[in-house]
Amino acid sequence: MVRDGKICEPVRGATLIGRGSEIIKDIDMVGRNLAHGTGMCGSQSGSIPVNVGQPLIRVSKITVGGR
Repeated sequence: MVRDGKICEPVRGATLIGRGSEIIKDIDMVGRNLAHGTGMCGSQSGSIPVNVGQPLIRVSKITVGGR
């Protein structure tokens, strides 16, 4: 939860609603803190190790649902 421009507390049970292709158009800031994560991607041929990365981003508008 963000109040008066400051991060206050995490929100649980929220659902981000929308199409990914449309949300990407609403990114208005990108941070310099690129972080990487590792995992496994499964397919018919078996699991293979993968690496992904993304910096912090800000989306100017998004619909949030949940309780």
